[in-house]
Amino acid sequence: MSARRLAIFALACALTGCSLSGEQTRPNAPAYSTYRSAPLVQQKGKGAQWIQFTPHTIGALDSAMALGPDGNVWFIDEDADRLARISANGAVKEFSFESVAGGSGVSMTVGADKEFYIGDESSSIIRVTVKGTVQAFPIPSGDATAIDGMALGSDGNVWFAEFNHIAKITPSGKITEFAYPPGYSTNQYGGVTTGSDGNVWFAESSNNAIGRVVPSTGKITMFPIPACTPAAMVLGNDKNVWFFCLSDEPLLGNITPKGKVATFAIGGAFGSNETEQFCARGPDGEPWCASGGDGTVFRVNTTSHTVTNFTPPLGSGVRPDAVAPGSDGNLWVDSVGGDLDVLVTNPMTVTPTKLSFSAPEQKKTVSVSERGTTSWTAKSSNTAVATVTQGSSKSSFDVTSVGKGRCKITISDSVGNRVAVKVTVT
Repeated sequence: MSARRLAIFALACALTGCSLSGEQTRPNAPAYSTYRSAPLVQQKGKGAQWIQFTPHTIGALDSAMALGPDGNVWFIDEDADRLARISANGAVKEFSFESVAGGSGVSMTVGADKEFYIGDESSSIIRVTVKGTVQAFPIPSGDATAIDGMALGSDGNVWFAEFNHIAKITPSGKITEFAYPPGYSTNQYGGVTTGSDGNVWFAESSNNAIGRVVPSTGKITMFPIPACTPAAMVLGNDKNVWFFCLSDEPLLGNITPKGKVATFAIGGAFGSNETEQFCARGPDGEPWCASGGDGTVFRVNTTSHTVTNFTPPLGSGVRPDAVAPGSDGNLWVDSVGGDLDVLVTNPMTVTPTKLSFSAPEQKKTVSVSERGTTSWTAKSSNTAVATVTQGSSKSSFDVTSVGKGRCKITISDSVGNRVAVKVTVT
């Protein structure tokens, strides 16, 4: 929407907001079984594993993600001005906010009212319900929202960064702005999070500082950070706020509730505004980031002050853009290019994965475990060598030798992940 069209729309809406149906008029993307015909990366029972979707979205440039109140993962289809919902089996439904968008949807959080709040680098806040009803609330000063700058505050309001203000919006749609102190302005990458102290913390990227605002009073305190252009902000398990520097030297840092700052050099190619814009607290409570600069996702260990990199199975020209924890306990990652990858941090495990029999009619048991799953199936590749039946519990299977040879017993879950047990009968 052009600036002129936005101004006319905002005037018509006034400060109380306006509403329209946001559901797309184009056909909804269909569900597709498992992940294409099978997972692109099968779980092998050891370490982290990736599963990949190709969401049938209208656009192929995704941005901010969030775990919705309905248990699904939601993300912004940036090119199409739509909010997309993806279910555990890959079904996608999109809701348009194009009629109220003044720019690109690049930041999002879920409010206390269980609705989505979106910043679009323009002068309004967009709110979308899980059913697709859209409202736009003009920012009183006309200031524009910053990238990655939204979080639910301890006061029940959504806080967001603007170029020249830190602001809040109540569930009723009232926006209150607090100007940055003198010398701080034009804040493009204003990551926001709520700290363990209940205060709101934000990045001031243009002037290399972290800000703290007291929700009850709006009092702002700034903490300079030399040699760091801070972007995303995430609360860690250590109760400190962690931030990520868009600087030539790859740096991450933390700030304590009292304002003590520390930075740490890390490996990788993280010094670019194409990376670290969208970070989130993962299912393990630690900070996770999508790193578009080197095509990885990384986890911060807030105890050792180190990072661990994970490489999604990206297509050519695709880079990870944002992360969010799923209700399945896994980490979800969207991308610039259309892929959506799920990092299974606790994959299906089978014990043992090799069985040897010295004669027919011998029986041994294999056990399976997978967080969030309670039933599996098992199949023998050659029943003349060995058969498999359900064991004494849902998480065990009995393998019985039949004749000499080799075969595989494949244990599978309902979404296509599988582990093969090698069987030898001599």
